[in-house]
Amino acid sequence: MDIRRYLQNKGIKIADISKACGIPYATLHGGFNNPDSIRLGNLKKIADFLNISMDELYEILRSAKSTVLSVLLDQKRSKLKGSIYHFTQIGFSYNTNRIEGSRLTEDETRYIYETNTLIGDKQSNRVDDIVEMANHFYLFDIMLEEAELILTQQMIKKYHKILKNGTSDARKDWFNVGEYKSLPNEVGGKDTINPENVVKEMNKLLAWYNALSEITFEEILDFHYRFESIHPFQDGNGRIGRIIMFKELLKNNITPFIIEDESKAFYYRGLSEFESERGYLRDTCLSMQDLYKVVVDKYIGSLLNA
Repeated sequence: MDIRRYLQNKGIKIADISKACGIPYATLHGGFNNPDSIRLGNLKKIADFLNISMDELYEILRSAKSTVLSVLLDQKRSKLKGSIYHFTQIGFSYNTNRIEGSRLTEDETRYIYETNTLIGDKQSNRVDDIVEMANHFYLFDIMLEEAELILTQQMIKKYHKILKNGTSDARKDWFNVGEYKSLPNEVGGKDTINPENVVKEMNKLLAWYNALSEITFEEILDFHYRFESIHPFQDGNGRIGRIIMFKELLKNNITPFIIEDESKAFYYRGLSEFESERGYLRDTCLSMQDLYKVVVDKYIGSLLNA
């Protein structure tokens, strides 16, 4: 068990240790990724605060290995700017919403995220675009905190409710925000699962997925295709499907990726042809993964390779 999981299980935050022991947060943040950098005096303070021996603390620290998920969580909790977390929040939210028709630019997305305000002289954006962008920022944070939890229908419905909360769709009784669709829908000109069969098909999908002894990149792509084929919600299926995919990649310590708006045609083709030629979706996602690996290497490569 690494130090972050140990603290989480104890209900202790890094900020709690920082305050009680008089050790700067940044020192602890870096030290937990590189235990050799923590001074002996600070180690003693941490061990005393946790009420464990120095040997126990050394064992916990030595088991630590940074992952993309652990770094994203740390940076989220410390509100670190100019980080991979900051980059991912903006890039993921911009692209996944843009694919679904949002008119917000990447600069506008960054401005909303960084200032929680709008660019003053821009009046052409739909309110729903702005609301859903802000909702996605919050949804990403929730997903990070729950990334290691098993995927359930309750979780998936909650993600949909977060994404669509406060939108014009949420004011339509038939839309069922946070619940499965009540009316038939289609994707890419193809019919999807009828509303009355959604629960059964989602049960089958999750039973298959959660019973897998090992989850690889291929199984996560399979899940994504099957989820999008069911299309369980009235709207928002693509964004929910992509954030689930990001979650499961993080959970299984596989480098995640962001489907970029410029590549949406390839992504859509990959989904439509998946049953006959799964390689097209795989290659598109692998190319997006390569792009995110460059970001990982830039921001946190030294932590992951320590």
